[in-house]
Amino acid sequence: MKKKRLLISLTCLTLIAGIAAFFATGRNKRLFPEKPFEDLSASDIALATVQVTPPDQTIKIVETDELAALLRDVVIYEKDNSYREYCGQAAIFSLTMTDGSHTRIMAYNPFLVIDDTGYRTGDAPCEALSQYANELLRDENSIFISEEPPALTIVSDQTAYGALRGTYSWTKKNIDGTVTSMETDSLHPLDCKNLLPLLETTEATATLRFSWEPDTVSVRCWSDGHWGNTAAGSEDVTVSENVMTLKPGACIYEITAVWDTNNECGGTVSYSAYLKTI
Repeated sequence: MKKKRLLISLTCLTLIAGIAAFFATGRNKRLFPEKPFEDLSASDIALATVQVTPPDQTIKIVETDELAALLRDVVIYEKDNSYREYCGQAAIFSLTMTDGSHTRIMAYNPFLVIDDTGYRTGDAPCEALSQYANELLRDENSIFISEEPPALTIVSDQTAYGALRGTYSWTKKNIDGTVTSMETDSLHPLDCKNLLPLLETTEATATLRFSWEPDTVSVRCWSDGHWGNTAAGSEDVTVSENVMTLKPGACIYEITAVWDTNNECGGTVSYSAYLKTI
């Protein structure tokens, strides 16, 4: 009888220990999620940006009410840094708080990464953050911030042509209030014969597609009989609403775009392309 009681007692202790271990594990996982930003308000945020990768573009968040509301809903579970092994789109929010502190939050479903520490997260709140970032990306009124000038793609005759970026002057305001400035020089377009592939088109126009729209665009060109002659005079090219009228034959085009430096980033950038109407 005593042996049976002892066995029952040991069984009960094992069961209790198992239950305790289960709840302890659950506390670290999904039984007791945490809301790290549940007390956050828009007034706590002094500055905010989001970088969406891909396409690797950064946007200034002017109104932070929606962002604060989305972050309040975020839940995290156990730590998990295996996010480094995943591939997908990330929305990286950089926040400067009114108390001077900085926080970096990456929505990377099924992970949320806070200041380089990864956590498993609730799908719906994390997905809502990603959708919010992509809506900003598509909004034509968004203010873009870039370390480097935007890319330019030229489209004609249903063919996309990546223009060669040349000389530029670029400034960017950092989230801490400082300004980064860059100045680069490059070869004259007429010295870029080996760098500019030829795009042949049956159309008389070509559309200029920038990563985001510049404030002004101007275009000039030279016939390809002037390769290497940087002193040769150029012709102005008509451009309206980012559609340029092509000259007959093969020409080297230089496109100059200007982004207002009163924004979060801006400057003057030149691009080159080699097109032939046939």
